This record gives sequence, C-alpha cells and structure tokens, in this order.
Amino acid sequence: MAQIESISHSGINVVDLKEAEDFYADIFGTTVTNRVNFNTDDARRGRSVHTSVLVADWLFALALPKSTMPMPDPAKARGIGGFRHGFRVDRERFAPLVERLRERGIPFEGPVSHPEHGPLGESVYFQDPGGNFIEVCWRRDEVRSGAALDVG
Repeated sequence: MAQIESISHSGINVVDLKEAEDFYADIFGTTVTNRVNFNTDDARRGRSVHTSVLVADWLFALALPKSTMPMPDPAKARGIGGFRHGFRVDRERFAPLVERLRERGIPFEGPVSHPEHGPLGESVYFQDPGGNFIEVCWRRDEVRSGAALDVG
C-alpha cells in the first residue's frame, strides 16, 4: 500500500485564465510556474489548457474546462451542493486576509467561528471570479509550520 505524504497538486476550473491568475496572485500571493498547451492543435485534441500556480508548497492548475462548466448557485453560501476549495492560513495571517478581501470589495461571509473543541478556528467564505467557492481558515490543530499563504 502506498504511504501518501501529502497532496502534490490539484486543479480548479476557471472561466478566464488571466482573470483567475490575477485574482489568486492578488488574494493569495500565488506565482505562475508554467502555462501548458496553449498550442491550438493540442487544445483541439483535448489536451488540458491551464496555468500552474504555486501557493505555499502546493501546486494547482487554473484550468479551462473542455465544455461549459456548471457553476454553483451563488445563493448557496459556502458551496453547498457545489464546489468548495479550502485553504489554510496561520492564525496571525487570517485578519489581514479578511482585510484584503474588504479592501478589494470582494463579497464574503464571515469570519465564522467554529466549535471551540473542533480543529478549525475561524473561516471566511467567498467566490473567485469564475464562481468557485473558496474557504480560508485558520486551524487550532496545526501540525506543521512553514507553508503559509502570503496575504500581505
């Protein structure tokens, strides 16, 4: 049996690659590591068209879907029945992230306090430009340090 150490990478479908790159760089401090398959013939053959970005020690792809992408209903807070991606920040970086969302005029819900004896401290919920639901939290049960989002 494989002994999984961590998640290496994952992806988020987006509607506009440049808009998504700018959003994630501004809010989370991501950096673009590479762009893949912008060759039109490759894209026609069904190969993924995406930008890889790095946030802390996690690589994820901002990918264009092959067809129309169903997006969650904005009226359903926190991605109920839809998509939700959760990010962790250190407790000290949580308030600056919330302030950054306010400064940028990005609507959000929270901060929401979680039960005192649970693993999560507080979360804030918002959407990226493509409609993906995002949760950012600080955790009471952090087991490692060093990998953190740059929130200003």
